[in-house]
Amino acid sequence: MVDLAMLQAVRDLVAIFGVIAGLTYYVLTVRNQDKSRKAQLLMGLYEAYRSPEFRNQLSEILSQEWDDFDDFWEKYGIDTNPEAWVKWVSVVSYFHGIGVLLRQELIDIDLVEELLVNIILISWVRMGPIVKGFRENVARTRSSRYDPYSGFEYLYSEIKRREQQHPELRT
Repeated sequence: MVDLAMLQAVRDLVAIFGVIAGLTYYVLTVRNQDKSRKAQLLMGLYEAYRSPEFRNQLSEILSQEWDDFDDFWEKYGIDTNPEAWVKWVSVVSYFHGIGVLLRQELIDIDLVEELLVNIILISWVRMGPIVKGFRENVARTRSSRYDPYSGFEYLYSEIKRREQQHPELRT
């Protein structure tokens, strides 16, 4: 005859394994949902990037000519060329937003790199000096708790850091 203590021990082990299995399932499900949410968020950003309006704005900005920040501000600043300025702010804000989401770990750097690496590098090289000039010449006159468009710079820096760590990823 089976001992009563032995049956209770088996029952307790079955309960423990059931809890472990349930917890494992929960952890795997939450991890999978997190990956899915990050992918969905990035795909929404990618759709905005693919839109004709954004592509036209980006193309226009990349074809603009200026010598330095002062020259840029004189030609395309908010006071002298509001239409061009709105386009510039729209594009730089897009990249800034991706950088902020990346810094907060709400999107995955591997996916960002896979989808947008070239345009991030090209855009920062062209627009970065203006972002820095904007911070130095315009934003400092206003009280601000953050560096304007720092997310864009962070995004570029992360891509460059990964490029240095993994030369095989270079495009």
